[in-house]
Amino acid sequence: MKRISYFVALSVVALLMLVPAAGAQQDQNVMVNIQDFAFNPPNITVAPGTTVTWVNNDSVPHTTTANDEMWDSETLQPGESFSFTFDTPGTFPYFCEIHPMMRGSVTVSGGAQAGEGSEASVAPTEAIIG
Repeated sequence: MKRISYFVALSVVALLMLVPAAGAQQDQNVMVNIQDFAFNPPNITVAPGTTVTWVNNDSVPHTTTANDEMWDSETLQPGESFSFTFDTPGTFPYFCEIHPMMRGSVTVSGGAQAGEGSEASVAPTEAIIG
């Protein structure tokens, strides 16, 4: 009986140690689906250092382009993706150059709005995957 209690306690401790690590990894990479002429989700909030990947799952080409031209995926054909790493806090609106009614924003937690006293400095991740 004592062995079973020890095993259960050890299992619970091991599980609790793994849960925070899994959560931290999930926060470092976020996917935005491009489909039906929309970004889904259109507005996201991420931690600094997070890489956002836009995946074109639509039947037509799209782009993801920052309003301030901080990043531009160029044309993403169906099935292609583009990734960008956000290092500086702020809010970064974006749109599709081909379909300007498609809009979204990335808010990086921990700072002011981009263009309101915060300089946006993000490092692009060169990744167009087909």
